[in-house]
Amino acid sequence: MESYIKKINDHVRAKHDEKGAKKIKLTYLISGGVTLGLGLAGFLASFITFLVLFLEHDTESAFTAWMVAIPFIIMIVVGSVLTRIGDMLLKDDEIMQVELEKQQAKQELKDKKANKKQARAEKKQQNNDEKE
Repeated sequence: MESYIKKINDHVRAKHDEKGAKKIKLTYLISGGVTLGLGLAGFLASFITFLVLFLEHDTESAFTAWMVAIPFIIMIVVGSVLTRIGDMLLKDDEIMQVELEKQQAKQELKDKKANKKQARAEKKQQNNDEKE
């Protein structure tokens, strides 16, 4: 799972700014939390139904109630994984570091363009001085 989180982090760093990264993190946390909550609620309801039916000696219906709990168990696992990914995804200090790196890269490009422009202007001035 750590390699999956690293892939998501790398993708987010390459494609999104700080606001986009926070939105992606929040989406994972919300979807994981909702899935986990629904899974727990459904499992508890199925388990209580199972217990009531089992104690009333209606084993066939109790077994059916237990089978209904299986998808909710899967939802609990999926919700837990999504929440874990959201929690591990780009910590706030990492988000700020990514934004800083992007700003530095943009500034370097601007500086490089300005230096080229200045070099061309100096060369042009030198050529004009030689012609005079």
